[in-house]
Amino acid sequence: MLTMQAAMTVDIADYQRRAEIFWQAEVLALYRAEAGLAAQSELASLYEEFAELFSVDWVRELIETSRLHPDSEVRYLAAFAAMRHLRQVSSPCDEAFWGQLGTAAMVWEGESLPFHITTGVLGTEPDPVRRQLLYRGRSELVAESNWMLQERWQRINGQAGFLGFETYHALCDELHGLRLESLELMAQAFLKETAVPYFRALSHWSQTILGAAKPQAADMFYLLRGNQFDGLFPAEKLQAAVYRAAHLLGFSLERVTGLEIDLAPREGKSPRPFCAFVHVPDDIKLVVNPAGGHQDYKAVFHELGHALHGRHIPAHLPFATRYLGDDSVGEAYAFLFEQLPTNPIWLNDLLGTADYSAYVDYMRFVRLLFARRCAAKVLYENQLHTGLSDPAGFYTAVLQEHLGLNISPAYHLLDVDDGYYNAQYFRAWMLAAQIAAWLEVEVGKEWMLSPAAGTFLQALWQKGQPAAEIISILIGENGLNPMALIRSFMP
Repeated sequence: MLTMQAAMTVDIADYQRRAEIFWQAEVLALYRAEAGLAAQSELASLYEEFAELFSVDWVRELIETSRLHPDSEVRYLAAFAAMRHLRQVSSPCDEAFWGQLGTAAMVWEGESLPFHITTGVLGTEPDPVRRQLLYRGRSELVAESNWMLQERWQRINGQAGFLGFETYHALCDELHGLRLESLELMAQAFLKETAVPYFRALSHWSQTILGAAKPQAADMFYLLRGNQFDGLFPAEKLQAAVYRAAHLLGFSLERVTGLEIDLAPREGKSPRPFCAFVHVPDDIKLVVNPAGGHQDYKAVFHELGHALHGRHIPAHLPFATRYLGDDSVGEAYAFLFEQLPTNPIWLNDLLGTADYSAYVDYMRFVRLLFARRCAAKVLYENQLHTGLSDPAGFYTAVLQEHLGLNISPAYHLLDVDDGYYNAQYFRAWMLAAQIAAWLEVEVGKEWMLSPAAGTFLQALWQKGQPAAEIISILIGENGLNPMALIRSFMP
């Protein structure tokens, strides 16, 4: 245990100043590369320049200081430093893994099919036999590279011990404030209470879209693509819908400075939607590479939830409060906005009077599947990071039990995010449901068309990202729990 004197050698104010400079440089470089505005950025020199921020000594001191001052923003700084330190430790494995998988390809119809486009092909392939062959080939490519991910997690777990934690589980639990033991109980309760509506909906949509009573794992890309609904969401109305939706909530995007919305298709632009907090709150980038159809709307509004949140965080707050904190909170706002284009009231007001009933029901099923997937992965990752003897087998069994899918064990490590981000997603699902329930009661079922809802959300956004439990209590809940999320899926 470090002494208080040793723990206080880091000048917190100076650390925050330097960390913000690093953050802005890193995010700007990543943004430009992912937006297709520059060649892939080389960040090694940036990490070298700011290496002291993530050195073992400083990470340890920040951790110890956060324990001495548990209610301060220092814990956020400790998490920031520790996660980037671990990223550096795992960097050689990451580069090797993605280098190999990035160039990997399977033989398909006598030609080479790169790994990175197999997901898109699976999402549009109508033949179930061909989907099975594609999925099998894709899984084999992942399995061939898994040894590098195994080495990666061995390094990370070893370094977690060097930083003073018994396991990576303990490190993330403390520094991110995840309360993983109680979160697992919440996940179990959610999975139990939503099993009947989930498996009923899974059977219905499998029969409707696939013509089969039960889907295979290979079918899920096609099932979740929802191609049949694309015609309800014209590409030419997307940007106008964003501006109109914000206006109804009381925000004039035309007059907002510091928020750039980039919906233009561009060669080299990442297919992954993202929101870059270059400088909070004065330089926020919302980036989507549109592919057409309803998923563009889902992606744009998810990122709009992030962007409006970041744009309303006060500029005078310290770096740790403006940029860091509990990511469950930011993701909750994104989930809240992501659901706007799945709400029949919103759809009829913004897009017209088409029959959206089937789409609304379908997206309810999709939302339930993803929420259950997060909950099931909470169970899996808690075991994975505390010494599970057969992680691949447990991964397959858990997802089979709770999703009804025979997912290949090849994905048991590829399907794991750093920092227990899946746990933060599940926390976000619960918080988003609590906020939505509060808005329905206090503003009305048409809250998404009301400036009063925008005023309320703005007050929450101005708090940055405190613990999700704090936001939950502010809206009258007894802390974070799955009850509102469970009720949102009940008839």
